[in-house]
Amino acid sequence: MYWPSGSARRLSAAPAGLPDVPDGALHMARARDGTLWLLLTRTALLVWRTRPAELVAIVERTPRGLAQHGENVRAVWRHDAGAIAVQTSRDALLFYDVIQPADAPVAHALSRADAPDLAPSAAALLATFQPEVGDAVHTPGGTPLGPRCALHLPLRHALHVDPGMAAIAALGPHVFVATRTPAAVQLLPWPGMQEAPAAPMLLRDLPWLGEAPIVHAEHSYATDLSAWLTSDGRAYVVSLTDAWRGALAYEGDVRPVTTAVNARFSLLALGLDDGRIALFEFQTSTQTPLLTHELALPPTLGPPGAVRTLSWTSDGHALAVGWDHGWALWSPFGRLLAHSFRDDWQSTTRVFRDGFAFGVQSVFWGLGGTELFLLPTDARDAWVHVLPLVKSASALHMTPDEAGAALLLDNDSVYVYRGLEQSEAGLLAPESDAWRRVALPPSYAAAQWPLQYATLSADGRFLAVAGRRGLAHYSSASGHWKMYENAAQAQAFRVRGGLAWFQHVLIAACDCQGEVQVRLYSRDQPLDNAHLLDLCVLNAPVITLQLLDTNLLLYLADNTLVHYVVTTTATHIRLQLCGSISFDGIVGEPARVRAFSWRLPMQVPNADLAQASLLFLIDGMLVLLRPARTHDTDELSYDLQILHEHIEAYWTNAHAHGPWPNSLWGLDGSHMCVWLELHAQPLRLALPDEAYPLCVLLDRGLVLGAESVSTVRRTLDTVSFRVRLHTTLFLDTVLRALLTERGVDKAVDAAAPYAALSYFAHALERLCAGVLEDEADARPPLPPAERLLPTVAAFLDHYACSVGVIARAARKTEAARWAYLFACVGPPQTLLQHAVRMREWDTACALLLVVHTLDDEASSIAATGTALARMEQDHAWSSIRQVLSFLATMDERRRMRACLAAAAHEAPHSLFVPWLEAASDARAVSVPMKADAAPPSEAPRRAGLGDGPRRPSRAARFEPGDVEGPVETRASTAQVLHRAARHASLTLSPSITLMQANGRVVVGPATPGAAPSPRAL
Repeated sequence: MYWPSGSARRLSAAPAGLPDVPDGALHMARARDGTLWLLLTRTALLVWRTRPAELVAIVERTPRGLAQHGENVRAVWRHDAGAIAVQTSRDALLFYDVIQPADAPVAHALSRADAPDLAPSAAALLATFQPEVGDAVHTPGGTPLGPRCALHLPLRHALHVDPGMAAIAALGPHVFVATRTPAAVQLLPWPGMQEAPAAPMLLRDLPWLGEAPIVHAEHSYATDLSAWLTSDGRAYVVSLTDAWRGALAYEGDVRPVTTAVNARFSLLALGLDDGRIALFEFQTSTQTPLLTHELALPPTLGPPGAVRTLSWTSDGHALAVGWDHGWALWSPFGRLLAHSFRDDWQSTTRVFRDGFAFGVQSVFWGLGGTELFLLPTDARDAWVHVLPLVKSASALHMTPDEAGAALLLDNDSVYVYRGLEQSEAGLLAPESDAWRRVALPPSYAAAQWPLQYATLSADGRFLAVAGRRGLAHYSSASGHWKMYENAAQAQAFRVRGGLAWFQHVLIAACDCQGEVQVRLYSRDQPLDNAHLLDLCVLNAPVITLQLLDTNLLLYLADNTLVHYVVTTTATHIRLQLCGSISFDGIVGEPARVRAFSWRLPMQVPNADLAQASLLFLIDGMLVLLRPARTHDTDELSYDLQILHEHIEAYWTNAHAHGPWPNSLWGLDGSHMCVWLELHAQPLRLALPDEAYPLCVLLDRGLVLGAESVSTVRRTLDTVSFRVRLHTTLFLDTVLRALLTERGVDKAVDAAAPYAALSYFAHALERLCAGVLEDEADARPPLPPAERLLPTVAAFLDHYACSVGVIARAARKTEAARWAYLFACVGPPQTLLQHAVRMREWDTACALLLVVHTLDDEASSIAATGTALARMEQDHAWSSIRQVLSFLATMDERRRMRACLAAAAHEAPHSLFVPWLEAASDARAVSVPMKADAAPPSEAPRRAGLGDGPRRPSRAARFEPGDVEGPVETRASTAQVLHRAARHASLTLSPSITLMQANGRVVVGPATPGAAPSPRAL
């Protein structure tokens, strides 16, 4: 759901005007809140602000300090970004406080106190230029970072660890330290914290852990779990309550190098020394994590080297991987989103500045996930590269019932998919401009960036977004945004749980100073608390919400599903509570629910929550709950069915009408899985897709996806990325599965809503060609009972375009498969006769090739003659030209004359009769030509627009043994006719006699008493 877009910008690790910082950047780390990040070199510590991207503090180690404590190795942030701990090469921990003094100078102050003032001043510049996106972001504690402020990093404490440090990590109010000799772990409190240091715990005293020292540790605050790597190549998942508890996750011959924990999907990623990434699913620290899948680049991209760094987005939908020789982005369950591996770097550009394309040693995601910070492995590259990205709005809040909606977000814009407004041809065009860019209001983007939620109305007219605080909505008709005019009201609440549009009414689940509310706003009214249409107070925070027609469902943090109905009157719109259901004992952890939806049986007219089937997406597990009410009591229970265990996103058909009203579509990372009937036995199939799916256009039979395309030019020194849309036709795959499992009648019913599409015949052609290739190439051959092609042929007979579908499928496959195809669908001559009878001349032309290949010469000549005669009667001159062109390629066997004779026999008054007579005259006359004779002089003529390059005569192209009669004989009339037609200068008109003028050949019907002469052509 993340794609690079644009070109990377660079941040210098050695900014001008500051003390020289030697090259050799080692490590980057982002503060937990994302507002600050650090860059560590061997001798310096640099602290940067995310928005705006500026250096706000720097600490350069003195030679004395380097000699005493050693060079920098690794650094970690305190959980509140108030301090930094630096590990050194001589086993020392250096603690720095992060302080923002009230009277701190601006970061761009002059380097000398006696330097003259600049004009304009820094204050004047700040007053002149409006803030950019995210410039007014506050810290989680509410303390604002000044518009252009500097931080102070005083050294608080230096602590030597005598047993030697193998790894450090930030663990709440403590610093986790792993020692070498003896191998132990210890928690040290941050300076200033009212915490007592914990006693060291020897690893040999932990029964679930070996004695090998810990060389890497990472803690996840969202799961309260840690990942440890030991020197003997093992990985563990660990937690700390009253004691250390853990479980072995990995042991093998390939050593793990680094880790990353995905709390949203409950996945642990291990980067291995051979370039692979192993992903494990975990629940608790006492349960053994299960290997789910591995991520590996295709062998064609070359060896990436060892994994150097891993980083998940905050929503868990993308994993950034840095190798020795490049980088890549992956989805949680294995979809490759983007990468830097290509074999034309050197040949494409001469000077290339994007050093991160050749190796990354440290990476992290910026706030909001729309920027990726990369530190190259090349020590000479003193730059941090910031790669911009766009992401799908469903990564923020998944709305399965909005299958046809697609929204993309970047730092300052929202991109709305408007392909449904286009024609079918425009929808399939790969380069069609199907996005409407809507820029965010500058004031809202500056103060409330990044966006937390975005939603689009069903008709595409209204758009709503919510950032850190408040919300804003947009109308495509007016092109204007509406925001809170009262800043205090906007700052008092934040959207938590989601947004949804009901006609022109915006529904928002909010947290207002500790009170959970559901608010209704009218697009036509100003954004103000006094103009709220309705407000409902809930007992627990909203995890996620869904709106289906007039039914509003809210899943709460107390494991309760609440059902409201939107009621409308002439003067009011209100929320009416209908009921609620508790899922205690069914859903273990409410926070792990990523999305849900409901489905009512077709025979239930009322929206009754107790009779609805519910779908829950918990981590990556897609679960179906069917109500099972007992007869003895009114107690409601559910039958639980796990549909899939690894689903990244899913879509449903929100409306009872339309194609496949109960269908369910889910992406498992590598394929699209489809259940066509949710309330019956599900039908599962896989749809391979080249791009990452954004939405499912059920009424068009398409899956809309996006892919990242990189471009490198010799005139540029950087790579440019863009997002390209990709449409995948799924109708043929679904129909094939239906024909395999449920027969022709079910497939005909399923295809009925799509029969009017302009590309429906193309879908049938793909169906026929796919089955043909699989069965014709099967070794050993399939037994008759297992063959699907006869069933496909019976299915195609329900449509008038069936003969054309078969003909095009045959022309697009190898001739070796034709015998198998027409043994199932019928003789090709029968199909040809049907095409001629229905005047489908393109289909007839395609079948003529099959007839001449599979049938005997006599029958193929007769069939061709019949087709030519019917084409002439219907004035299908372009089709006649195609047939003549085809026959000319076979003229070595003299089939053209035989076919023309057969056509003349079918229609005695045909145009082919004088042609044959002229050809007979030309064959009877032999004009000897000497090799040294001068060619006859001809009057010069002007070349026409339709003239092509001069071609040798037919006689000159034949071998002597292949030609009947002398080689010097001039070409026959039919050959000249074919050559003229090849040059697009042949016009057949029934009212004009044969003539030649300005190089243009015009052939008309024979005039009594005037037979055409070969020389006239």
